[in-house]
Amino acid sequence: AHPDVFNVLLQVLDDGRLTDGQGRTVDFKNTVIVMTSNIGSHLIQSMVGQDSQDIKDAVWGELKNHFRPEFLNRIDETVVF
Repeated sequence: AHPDVFNVLLQVLDDGRLTDGQGRTVDFKNTVIVMTSNIGSHLIQSMVGQDSQDIKDAVWGELKNHFRPEFLNRIDETVVF
């Protein structure tokens, strides 16, 4: 995604709200945000039958290569499937 998308997500994850260009604010408090990605899917396919923690660690390494630390540090939980 475009870097501006991540900047908007950082605002939502930091402040719990989003302000548009016209000054309108949307409240995201008490909201669960679900994001999906195919990053690491090739690792999951190639590691079938291996320890699940090893797979999670490998996928997390891929996420670190693709996303900025300030974004990843705001994610509470990841589910590898």
